[in-house]
Amino acid sequence: MRFLAAFALCLLSFSLGPLLSSAHAQTTVAVSDQLSQRADDVMRLMRGEPIEAEVFDENFLNAVPPAQFRALVQQVTAQHGKALAILTIDPRSANAGTIKIGFEKSVGTVNIDLEASPSHRISGLFLTGFEAAGSSVDEVLAKIDALPGRQGLLIRDLDSSEKAPIASLDPDGRYAIASAAKLYILAALDRSIQTGERQWSDVVPLGPKSHPSGITQNWPDRSPVTLHTLATLMISVSDNSATDTLIRVLGLNELAAIVAATGHHNPEDLRPFLMTRQASALKMPVHADRRAKFLSAGSAERERLLEGFDDALTLDSLDFRVLTSKPNYIDQLEWFATPSDMLGLLAYLQRYASDEAKALLAINPGMGPDAAQKWDYFGYKGGSEPGVLSYNFLLRSKSGKSYGVSVNWNNAEQSLQESELLTLTTRLVNLLTER
Repeated sequence: MRFLAAFALCLLSFSLGPLLSSAHAQTTVAVSDQLSQRADDVMRLMRGEPIEAEVFDENFLNAVPPAQFRALVQQVTAQHGKALAILTIDPRSANAGTIKIGFEKSVGTVNIDLEASPSHRISGLFLTGFEAAGSSVDEVLAKIDALPGRQGLLIRDLDSSEKAPIASLDPDGRYAIASAAKLYILAALDRSIQTGERQWSDVVPLGPKSHPSGITQNWPDRSPVTLHTLATLMISVSDNSATDTLIRVLGLNELAAIVAATGHHNPEDLRPFLMTRQASALKMPVHADRRAKFLSAGSAERERLLEGFDDALTLDSLDFRVLTSKPNYIDQLEWFATPSDMLGLLAYLQRYASDEAKALLAINPGMGPDAAQKWDYFGYKGGSEPGVLSYNFLLRSKSGKSYGVSVNWNNAEQSLQESELLTLTTRLVNLLTER
C-alpha cells in the first residue's frame, strides 16, 4: 500500500485501442479516437517503450521525468508481471476515462486525463489500485492459502447467521491482528456514547503519546482533543497516540466488556487490552525482564504488572529498528482474534453501531476507490506490522445485502509483501459485488 500510494501521487498516464467498456456497456459516452489511441500508448509505456516525451504533456513531464516514470513502471511490473492487454475502457468524456489493464498476476485500474487541445497528450494518470486475477472466490482463496505463513479468512452474509460462510480458511485459528484491534475500541466508545456516559464532543487531554503511525504524536502534550477527533484519527489513519488516549479514557474494564459482548472466543486473549506504546516497548531488549514476567503471568496479574511497568515503557526506550526490521514476538505481544471473532465484531458493529461510528469506518477504504465505489457502504479497518496483516470490511451492496470480510496473514519468520494480499483481497471484495 505504501508503494501504491507513492505511485498514484505521481499521476501516471496510460492509453489504448478502439474498445468499448465491456464492464460498463450501459454508458452513453463512446470511446473517442484520442482516448483509444492514448490507451494504446499506455500499454506501450507499460511494456517499456521510451515514448514519454511524445505522449505526456509538459506539466506531467516536469512532475514525473521519463527516468522516474520508467523506474515506477519497473516496480509495477516487478510486482505484477508484464502488461498483457487492455481489458476495458470506461470513458467519462472524450478526454477522460478509466482503464483496466491485465498484468500477468493482477488487474490494474488507471484513471487517465487528456489535454483538450488537438494533440490530446496525457495530462494526468492515477493508478488507483490492483486486484488479483481470478474468476471465482475459490480460485482467489487458493492463492491466499498458498502464501508463505498462516492465513485465516472468513466472509459471511451478515443478514442471515444461519447461512453457510461464503468463504472460509482456518476461521477459528488464532491470529495477531495489529491495528485491527482498534475496532474494539471504536465499539466500546460508541456504546458508551449511546448509553449517555460520554459524548462525541467531550474534550480530553491527549496522552499518553505513542509512536507513529498517525500525526498526534507530534502535537503538544496534553492537547485538548474531542473524542470524535481521536476516534476519527484512530480509524482513518490508525493514529497510535489517539488510540492510547482512548484506551486511557475508556479503561480496561470497558474494553474487556466489549470484547466479551462481541463474542470473542477467548476474551482473556485481549485482557489486558494493551496500549500500542506498551506492546511495542515490551518487545524491546531493554525490557527483557519485564517482558518475561508479563508473558508468564495470567491476565489479572498482567494488569497489575502493567500498572507498575507503565512509567518505564516510554517512547525513548523504543528502538524502531527492532519494530520495523522483522517480525517480533507477534505470537505473544499482540492483539489476538480468530477470523470468526472478527466477523462477530463486524456483525456487532453492523447491528449496534451508530451512524456516526459507521461514518468513521467509511473514511479510509483501505484499497482503491474504484472498489469502494461499487458498494452502497464500505467500512474498513486494517492492521499491519512486520509479519502481520489483517484486513476487515463491513459492506453493504447497492441491492441492500450486508457482508463481513476478515482476511488475516501471519508469518513469524519474515515480513510480508502487503501488495500480494491487497490485490487478492481486492479481487475477493469485487467478486462479492457480483453475487
